[in-house]
Amino acid sequence: MVENIPQALMRYHSKQMYKTETSLGKELTKAKRLEDRFGRSCLDDARVNALFLKYRALISETDTLMETSGVVAACTRCAVSTRGGCCFKGMDDDYGSMVLYINLLLGSAFSEISDFPEICHFIGGNGCKLKARHSFCLNYFCPDLKDSLGNQIISEIQATVGRQLHAGWELELALHGWVADLDKMWQTAME
Repeated sequence: MVENIPQALMRYHSKQMYKTETSLGKELTKAKRLEDRFGRSCLDDARVNALFLKYRALISETDTLMETSGVVAACTRCAVSTRGGCCFKGMDDDYGSMVLYINLLLGSAFSEISDFPEICHFIGGNGCKLKARHSFCLNYFCPDLKDSLGNQIISEIQATVGRQLHAGWELELALHGWVADLDKMWQTAME
């Protein structure tokens, strides 16, 4: 019964996939496919939406701590002026399609073309374009930053980051399950 299939699935299965050659390019393509396929409809699911809202709030909390402590300014300055620092080329290879899709849901703006091809794909003139980031990107403090911040501020940031990463992991698992359930529904409807 095709009429029971959500419109997002119908759009997905009627579109062709565009090709890229790099690992990151493939993940970006998959994330865009997820966005084309589902848009924000995953947020209609009560569990996914609750996890999404929790994660977004924790990202905001972490971002505020990093902004007020000077981490964002220092890291942005380093990434753009030293061409990477810890935001080196290849750092972006660990970002999978689901985390990138979550970033799209969060309103992160990134494209398939990097602003600075010689460093992490997601660095722009104002720092990292991603809202949902991996552990290394949130937990690493270079020696200069450690010296300027001190242990207390770093501990505060890392405690919040820990809660954020856990919430992100929960959301990612829930989204994988949600997508799998829709795929099963699609398969059943096509039989």
